[in-house]
Amino acid sequence: MTFIHENNYEPFPKLVVHNHKGMRFYENPEGLKYPSITTVLGRRPDKVKSLNEWRQRVGNEQANKISGKAARRGTVFHNMVEDYLQNNTETIDEYKQQNFLAYCMFGEAKSHLDECIHKIILQETSMYSDKFEVAGRVDCIAEYNGGGLAVIDFKTTTMMKKREWMDDYFIQCAAYASMFEEHTGVPIPKVVIMMVSEDGEIQILEENTIDFYPSLQKAMSDFYENLDLDK
Repeated sequence: MTFIHENNYEPFPKLVVHNHKGMRFYENPEGLKYPSITTVLGRRPDKVKSLNEWRQRVGNEQANKISGKAARRGTVFHNMVEDYLQNNTETIDEYKQQNFLAYCMFGEAKSHLDECIHKIILQETSMYSDKFEVAGRVDCIAEYNGGGLAVIDFKTTTMMKKREWMDDYFIQCAAYASMFEEHTGVPIPKVVIMMVSEDGEIQILEENTIDFYPSLQKAMSDFYENLDLDK
């Protein structure tokens, strides 16, 4: 499989990244610092509450081990997907030594990448939105499943999640869609989550981008209302 890459849009500007007290900010060309969408969603009260409750249940040491394992698995998986979509197939077997579980999970996802993703417009690109005052780094924007453009985000998980637990993923993708539209004038109608669990189950979920803009606006309003950089 050879993926076609085509980007006829003005290049996205390079963004300087700043980290402050566990939060990531991107500096736009005018010098404004916008939080990453993952920082925004990670600081939502319900997310913080559930994370703290989980840490109390399993203990900090075990929580750190689980989180570290998930982070390593996710990083290697994302690197494999990125290389594969860039047609760098000769690097794939090298990842087997880094994280065999991620290598196997990629093996399960490969046929779905081949089937669903067509012309690729952007990969691993930093963007920002002045409208929502947020920034981030998108996994992939491509022509999807024979249709129009979609923001596609790749997720790994220990066990498959219920759909009602995934709204944050779609809000994240909607933020990327907004950033792309502001820069290019081209709307992206679909947001797609491709999730792979450790047992090899694949779940691909598609939603309409516009349905998540109200939730994105609320998430941003809540973030800025509670933001205190001195704490």
